[in-house]
Amino acid sequence: MEGSELEPKSLAPPGQHPRHPCPEDQDLIYGYAIPTVPYSSRPPSPPSITIPTPTIAENGGPIKVVPSYANVDPADLSPEQLDIITGGLREQTARDSTGSWNYSERRQAQAILDCLYLGPSNVARDREWLTANGITMLLAVRDSRFASARLMFADAIAQELGIQADYIDIENQMGMIRSLPDAVRKINNHFLDVYHRQAVPAASGGQATEGSMFINRQDFKRGKVLVFCETGNDRSPIVVVAYMMAVLGMNMVRACQFIHYRRFCINLSEEMKFLLQTYEGLLDARRTVNQHRAAAPAIDSSTQRRLRRTADEMDKDDEQDNDTPRPGQAPFAEQDDVDMDGNKDMEMAA
Repeated sequence: MEGSELEPKSLAPPGQHPRHPCPEDQDLIYGYAIPTVPYSSRPPSPPSITIPTPTIAENGGPIKVVPSYANVDPADLSPEQLDIITGGLREQTARDSTGSWNYSERRQAQAILDCLYLGPSNVARDREWLTANGITMLLAVRDSRFASARLMFADAIAQELGIQADYIDIENQMGMIRSLPDAVRKINNHFLDVYHRQAVPAASGGQATEGSMFINRQDFKRGKVLVFCETGNDRSPIVVVAYMMAVLGMNMVRACQFIHYRRFCINLSEEMKFLLQTYEGLLDARRTVNQHRAAAPAIDSSTQRRLRRTADEMDKDDEQDNDTPRPGQAPFAEQDDVDMDGNKDMEMAA
């Protein structure tokens, strides 16, 4: 049936494979169809996350952050616990170290907060440095595939110095999101344990809480944690950024800037930035929900019924919106149709 109308038409010119675009004109698809909207032939990818340099906007001034219970998830910490962990809501400051940074400092550890250090694994082997800086906990961030063979020295050193050692095992980048809350919890629990071991009840009898305990400020020593990985520049900074976001309420960009001021050599890949951005969204959502629950009064049954009816009505509205027809637009159109529409538009405009 040559020439029959039932024969399917090929969009490709003679001699051209129908799956390959016409090389004579890249804007035309097979010479017969053109795109109706801009498009790209590469696979889709999210935009890069830029961490701006603070010195441009702040004229070289320091980055300051003051802990506040308004920025903390009430399900994680109480006001008394936050006061203990932050040393009385003490202000934390970071100054630009770009001009004074030496390449050899990458092998050293830097104090990101007054109680939280970040560095490579060789620092965790330096017994003199650990003792001189009052480190009370070694927190190793390691690849779970090599958990049995690498960074196991921390246990021996911690036992020798009478301090604590713990580990955060990371399977992959997505698994790290599940590990970040556990890392933050381990650091906070260690600070609280160090405080409780040195605190005495203000009143005799019963088990004392944080608010009823007395500390001898002259002899008190706060807990200090060293977070480290092999280089101190990739996995361990992620844990420190997550800790500052969860405890100090800093956003991801500000926390990265703060740590970059303290340890200039950190290297956060785009995947890690997206991971932290995802973690920030989870933190904000969880914090908002728990703060609302803590502040909201008890709801009686009649109010619950009204809220339930309102939710049902909203669901019906959503169903109606889903059933409403929407005008569509094909991604490609035949060139003749586009020319006809264009000529019609020009005639109407004239």
